[in-house]
Amino acid sequence: MNFYNEVYKRKDELLEDLRTLCQIPSVFDPSTAKDNQPFGEANRKALDQMLAFGKRDGFITDDCDGYAGSIDIGEGEEVFGILGHLDVVPVNETGWHYPQFDATLDGDRLYGRGVADDKGPLLAAYYAAKIVNEMDFEKKYKIRVIFGCDEENGSSCVKYYFKHRPYPAMGFTPDADFPVVFGEKAMVGFNLTGKIDDEKIISINGGTRSNIVPNNACACLEGSLEDYEESFNAFLKENNATGSITMNNHVVLKVDGRSAHGSVPERGTNAIVLLCHYLHTITDNKLVAFIDDYFYEDTAGKKLGIAHSGALGALTNNLGILNYEDGHINMVLDVRFSNEVDPIKDVVDAVTKKASAYDLAVDYNATPSLYVDPESELIKKLHAAYVDVTNDHEHGPQAMGGGTYAKAMPNCVAFGAEFPGRDNKMHEDDETIVFEELLQSAAVYAQALYNILKK
Repeated sequence: MNFYNEVYKRKDELLEDLRTLCQIPSVFDPSTAKDNQPFGEANRKALDQMLAFGKRDGFITDDCDGYAGSIDIGEGEEVFGILGHLDVVPVNETGWHYPQFDATLDGDRLYGRGVADDKGPLLAAYYAAKIVNEMDFEKKYKIRVIFGCDEENGSSCVKYYFKHRPYPAMGFTPDADFPVVFGEKAMVGFNLTGKIDDEKIISINGGTRSNIVPNNACACLEGSLEDYEESFNAFLKENNATGSITMNNHVVLKVDGRSAHGSVPERGTNAIVLLCHYLHTITDNKLVAFIDDYFYEDTAGKKLGIAHSGALGALTNNLGILNYEDGHINMVLDVRFSNEVDPIKDVVDAVTKKASAYDLAVDYNATPSLYVDPESELIKKLHAAYVDVTNDHEHGPQAMGGGTYAKAMPNCVAFGAEFPGRDNKMHEDDETIVFEELLQSAAVYAQALYNILKK
């Protein structure tokens, strides 16, 4: 069967379903969280919509207390799992050239939050499962499409799901890169707190998520415009940056950066770090000094003494959130590294030692790495399906810095949907995916499911 042709026949239906999902602003919202919608009203709505697709298509659906849901396709005792997520990261108020919560087709590209991460790929895999289910061949597994609502905020959704539902025998998550990902870095999320008073700095704020490079930051200062205007504008010019200085009871400094996924912070420009680089020239504040000393022009952890490169790639470090108000500090770091690194001895202890010298206390949460043998049946069959559909013999199984649902269950890996050489601007303004490539990814998924399900 030519799976691409089968997907193409359904392209209008897939696009309509994607628009329906993307129009739901499913960002974690604790203010509307309650029983059966633990991640907020919009995330509950997205879950209901995905379940409705399954019911519409005649499949068995399951709602796991609003944390996650599933659609069973086909029959059999053994289950092959497809894990995707319905929640999305927040959007910036400015910087978008298309509606933020929609799936706008402009030329050959779709734009909107979720088209690439992860609503588009989830629907591509769902349509692939429907196509394979219609084929007449003896199958080893039924397919269970599992979708959670909190992947971007720690994946508590699927952790809850697998406490109450069994693991599939194996599976993939369409939430990363092609050809196939055999390894994901370990992570340590740091929360740094403290109290540092300053006569000049009233506040510094920037960032919304640890896994996003912040694209703007703001500081409120005592004094007058004349105290800072000349030096701040010279700083912006020297660093080829944009920002503003205004007076609103206090002096307000704003600096613009560039968002990127927290697993590839080198692709962005961290507005918090850039702003603190300027503030370090006008104050000896220990918080500002810590940020400027250890994060300016360094996303690899060299200055912190934690840099490392291994089988899963080089260590990355993202300062994702800073809130400094009335001397009280809350700072969040996202550090990712290869499986050879000892998270405590090589990362936590080093960061704690550096931070304590600046009167900062450290709390942390560690997540282990993922490694699946590249010679395993799962990796080989997924990669073979990718090659069959794309005829790309150049790119092989790889490791990455991003963390996915693959860590939530045994024998599961990330598989697409971003093709080699593409940047779909996940977690950035104007998130995008080439529509033709979304269809092609569905064909890859159908080929992979056929390869795995056939007896």
